[in-house]
Amino acid sequence: MKLQSKFKPANERKWNWRKSVPITVIALLLVFPAGNAGVLAAVTADSTGGQTRQQEAELRGAVSVTDSTYTPVVPENSSITGERQSRLIIFKEGQFPKQSDELLHKWPEIEVTLLPEAGMLRLTGSSLAELRSAEAEVKLLFAGSIEEAGEDPKLISEDYDASMRSAAGVAGQDLEQLLDRSTVEGSAPAARQYRSFTVANEPDSVSFITKANLYQQWGWDIKEVTGDGQSMSVQAGSHNVVVAVVDSGIDASHPDLSANIVGVGKSFVPGVNDTVDRIGHGTMVAGTIAAKGKLLGVGPDLGLVAYKVFDQGEADSSWVVEAIIQAVRDDVDVINLSLGTYKSLIKSEDQAILLAYARALAYAYLKGVVVVASSGTDGFDISNPLLLARSKGWKNDLAVHAPGGLPGVITVSASNREHERAYYSNYGLLNMIAAPAGDYGSTWFTKGELNLLSMCLTTYPTQLPQSYLSQLVGLPAGYEFMIGTSLAAPKVSAAAALLIAEGREKGVRMTPDKVKQTLFKSATDYGIAGPDPDFGVGVVNVRKALKSVSR
Repeated sequence: MKLQSKFKPANERKWNWRKSVPITVIALLLVFPAGNAGVLAAVTADSTGGQTRQQEAELRGAVSVTDSTYTPVVPENSSITGERQSRLIIFKEGQFPKQSDELLHKWPEIEVTLLPEAGMLRLTGSSLAELRSAEAEVKLLFAGSIEEAGEDPKLISEDYDASMRSAAGVAGQDLEQLLDRSTVEGSAPAARQYRSFTVANEPDSVSFITKANLYQQWGWDIKEVTGDGQSMSVQAGSHNVVVAVVDSGIDASHPDLSANIVGVGKSFVPGVNDTVDRIGHGTMVAGTIAAKGKLLGVGPDLGLVAYKVFDQGEADSSWVVEAIIQAVRDDVDVINLSLGTYKSLIKSEDQAILLAYARALAYAYLKGVVVVASSGTDGFDISNPLLLARSKGWKNDLAVHAPGGLPGVITVSASNREHERAYYSNYGLLNMIAAPAGDYGSTWFTKGELNLLSMCLTTYPTQLPQSYLSQLVGLPAGYEFMIGTSLAAPKVSAAAALLIAEGREKGVRMTPDKVKQTLFKSATDYGIAGPDPDFGVGVVNVRKALKSVSR
C-alpha cells in the first residue's frame, strides 16, 4: 500500500527561516581545507576542543607515510564481473563542472551519479577495467578541478551485526540457561531515583502515556531522558517537525509508527524502490524517536520519513551522503545516522568519502538541519586518531569514525541503566553527548546472566519473524529487545526535534548551533564532574532542555 504523503514541501511549511542561515566561522570549518592535512586538522580540533598545530604534527609524525605505503584495494590488473563497485570523484569548491550532465550517458556500462551539493561524481559498474577507464577520462576532462578521488567504502548499521544477533537471535535452549528469570517473572521495576528527577510508577496526566503498557513496563530508557514522560506533556512534537531516519527503512504499517510516517521517503539502494524495512534496524530507530502506541518514543508526535540506505547487510557510504543531501532538499529538520565506519585520515583512497561527508554535513548545517550520529559500538576511544588506528589493528595510520566523530554532527555515546558508559560504546570525545541504550546487565560478565530490565525494548517490523526472546517474555509481534549506540543517537535526534517544535511554538529560532548548545547545557552530568571521555557533556535531558527554550 502506498502511503499518502503528509510531508509538506518546503514552500508549504512554516518557519522556513533556514534558507537564510548566515555562513559563520563554524560553517566554514566544516568544509575541510584541500588535502588530507586539512581533514586531519579539522577532525583533531573537533574531537579535543582545539588541537594545536604541535599536537597535530605529533600525531602525523607518529606514522611514516610514503607514496608506497598503501596499495589499492583491488590490484590494477584484476577485474570484477557481476559485483557492483563504485569510484568517487570530488571536485574542488565551486568547480563542479557545469557540463556534467553530458557524462550521464557517456559510458554505456557505467552508471553516473551527480551530487553537486557535495561536489561529488560517482561512477558505478561491474567491470573494474571500465571503471578505471571512465575515472581516468573524467580526470583528464577536468584536470585541475578535481580535489580527491577514491573508493566508495562499505559501512554497517551500528549494532546490527553484533548486538542484535546476541540479543534477539540466541537459540532457545541457550537463552533459557542465560536468562535471569527474575527479569521476566515480575511486573515493572520499582521506582528509581535519578539525579535530576524521580521516576515513579504512577499514572501520568497524559492519556497516551497511561495507555502505553509496554512503555510503562519496559521503557526505562525513554523515561530516563523524558523525566518519566513529563517532557511529553510540555512538548510531544508535531508533524511539522520531521526527523529523517537514514537507515534500513521503516515498517510503515507498524501500529506504533504508522500515524507518524509523514512522507514516502526514498531508497538509495540500487534495484530497491521501496522503503520497507527488511532487517529491522530502521524500525527500531524510528520507534525510539516517535513510537506512539504500546511503546513510546521520546517525541511521540514527531514526523518520520525513511531514507533507505540498507536493504540486506552493508551500504555504500555514498548512499548515505546522497540521503543526507536529499533529506535536506526535502526540508527535514533533523537527520539521524545510526550507522558508521572507520576511515583513514591519511590513506589517499579514503579522502574522497571523508570530503564528501564533510560537504554534505556543511550543506545540512547551512540549511539549518541538525545531524545526529552514533559513536560506534566497538568500545574504542575515537578521540585520538593514532590510538584508534592501533585499536583497529591498522599499522602506520591515523583513523577516524565516520560520520559520528566528524565535525558537523552531534555524536552520541551510550550509557547503561546504572549510569555507566555501556561497555560496547565508543567514547573519548569531550564534545559529544550520551543517551541510555542499555546493556545485558551487571551480572552478564560475572555470571553470564542476561538481565532484560537492562536492555531496551524497541519497535520491530511486524512482518519479520519474532525472536525466541520476545516470545518467551510474552510480547506481541513487532517488539524486540536491543542494545547499542543505534538506540542512543535517535533519543538525541528526537530531543533536537522537540526543541525545534518548542521554539516554533514560542517564536524562538532554533538554529543547529542553538539546538546543540541547549542540549549540551541541559545534559545530566554523569561520571566525573564536567565533560568527560565517557559521556562527553552528559546524558541528554529532554525535560530540562525544553525548559531552556524561552522567548
